[in-house]
Amino acid sequence: MIKYFLFLCAILISYSSIAQKSLESGKQKHLLYECDFNSKATLNDWVMEGPGIAKINKGRLELYSRYHKKVYRKMKKGDLVFEEGTEKWYQYYVDGLAKKAEPKLYPIYKQTKEFRGGHLVFWNKTMSSENYVIEFDFQSAVPYPLHMILFSAKGSKGEDVLDPCLKPRCGLANQYTRSDLYNYRISFLAPKRGTVNMRKCPGRRLVASGEDFSIGNIMGRHHIKVIKWMDQIEFQIDDKMVFQYKDTETDAPLSAGQTAIRLMVPARGYYDNYQIFELKE
Repeated sequence: MIKYFLFLCAILISYSSIAQKSLESGKQKHLLYECDFNSKATLNDWVMEGPGIAKINKGRLELYSRYHKKVYRKMKKGDLVFEEGTEKWYQYYVDGLAKKAEPKLYPIYKQTKEFRGGHLVFWNKTMSSENYVIEFDFQSAVPYPLHMILFSAKGSKGEDVLDPCLKPRCGLANQYTRSDLYNYRISFLAPKRGTVNMRKCPGRRLVASGEDFSIGNIMGRHHIKVIKWMDQIEFQIDDKMVFQYKDTETDAPLSAGQTAIRLMVPARGYYDNYQIFELKE
């Protein structure tokens, strides 16, 4: 009887997810920004933070850390792993690389006991409206995590994220999660985790989670979509709803802001057809 009850609950939850209406439904989309990455000039709309490399590769944006290729070769051989807490954790290796390559930033990367540097954040300069849609095509070049999208990002006093009055940033995680930036962040393409996770910052609070549809075809092409309407957020992969979230946190829901792509050192990806729309009734 218990097994039957659990099975019935699973069916009902699944049906509810399928039947759930998209936040985009019945609303009008007005294009605010569009980028097809067909020329180097399109990179002028973006700003890199951290040791990242951004280039145009056959009409797509290719993103990766300057340390990625060396880490990737060792991960393929099994000499390094993504998981923290093991002797083969890739960050121990990147620690040595960064100490030589970035001597001025190295002390910042190692502010805590463990080295945390080498990652990148690629900001788009466009300021979204309060209600919006972000969508783009994505393909991972390697089978390793982790990719993220930051959105509704502003300084703690409403500043543009690139305002020089904000604290300097170099791709270090706590500069985006526990400093003077407000933002939502969704991470995906996490094979061992199996879920898409959404966090609210500052504070790095896990507020939503759902099935990671990208890992079924980990190096295939996927269409990613973020929909924000008032205090609600929806995330889709390949037109499949991963989750809908209503921001009921004690601090106010985030509003208009800027977007960014974030990659961890082991990840490398291709991005294309990046669009930001204003959403209206």
